[in-house]
Amino acid sequence: MRSKSVTDNEGVNASEDINNEYNSIQKGAPPIPLWQTWGLRAFFIAMVLVLGRNQLNYILEGTSEWTPWRGLGHSMLFALAVFAIGGIFRPVAFLPIMIYEIVWKAVWLVVVALPPWLADEKIPGVVSVKGSMIGICLIIIVIPWKYVWWRYFTQPIEPWRRKKQVSNNK
Repeated sequence: MRSKSVTDNEGVNASEDINNEYNSIQKGAPPIPLWQTWGLRAFFIAMVLVLGRNQLNYILEGTSEWTPWRGLGHSMLFALAVFAIGGIFRPVAFLPIMIYEIVWKAVWLVVVALPPWLADEKIPGVVSVKGSMIGICLIIIVIPWKYVWWRYFTQPIEPWRRKKQVSNNK
């Protein structure tokens, strides 16, 4: 009995082309040291356990005394902790969450915490300033920046629209 070749089926051919394109892109990816992968996992685990537990407690206690902005903050931080569950299992795929974590904490430190600190006033106690600074520094160390550059800045962008296929039916 003769087996069908891959070229006999156009659908298989198309998916094979996509797989070959994906594999060729992945082969060009810079290697990520295992310590960085495990470092990312450790941060994702910490986000799930600490951030998730704290935010879930706030949500379960009730929202009656929250301002809309406080509610927004707790909701977004809880969602961040939920997404971090995926980062435990696929840390490289969930790198954008860690980059987001760096950016929002840096913005908070510069915009919210720095002005009162410079004025010798009390810093708002929503987030620990020392913990945020240490956390940002450690996250910056474990992020594989060569991979981030390769993945998000050197790869071709997704097309804005698909090319129209010419129909051979007349």
